[in-house]
Amino acid sequence: MTIHRWAGIAVVALLGFRLLWGIWGGTYSRFRHYWTTPKQVISHFRGNLEPQPHTPPGIALAICMMIAIGVQSVAGLFTTDDVFIEGPFVRHVPDEVVEVASDLHHQVWWVVISLVAIHLVAHAIYGGILRSSIPLSMFTGRKPVTAEPTEYSLVRALFTFGIAIAGFYVILQYLR
Repeated sequence: MTIHRWAGIAVVALLGFRLLWGIWGGTYSRFRHYWTTPKQVISHFRGNLEPQPHTPPGIALAICMMIAIGVQSVAGLFTTDDVFIEGPFVRHVPDEVVEVASDLHHQVWWVVISLVAIHLVAHAIYGGILRSSIPLSMFTGRKPVTAEPTEYSLVRALFTFGIAIAGFYVILQYLR
């Protein structure tokens, strides 16, 4: 459970980094590029859309994953098994909140696993069956689309990383 706790707190810090990076990060990591509609998702599957930096189903899945992982990890901070383990903030909230958080932490796990499975199956289909470069583009950052070059800033990245590490440290202080 010690590894579980550290991993959970690290996920909270990573989510904090991603949320901040979605505000002031590189061009295509900003949340303004994470907007889609059901019509665009359907058009993508029909092949009616021009290639884009992010596909509409990819955007929808990324948003769902961030929400589910956020709920999962934040709920864990307020979770207890009433025997051995309790999250770092359990002592700061009423028992009713702890009960709801514990239920959420256990139930949302299945949503996270389902979304990860959908993500992996989609990449297997795109890369293995359709021979698309989409899965590889997640690692290389290169994709055959017409788009403006991305702006990036090492200083902003390090600053954002520092904020995430500081958040991680603050949560660890509650464990003592």
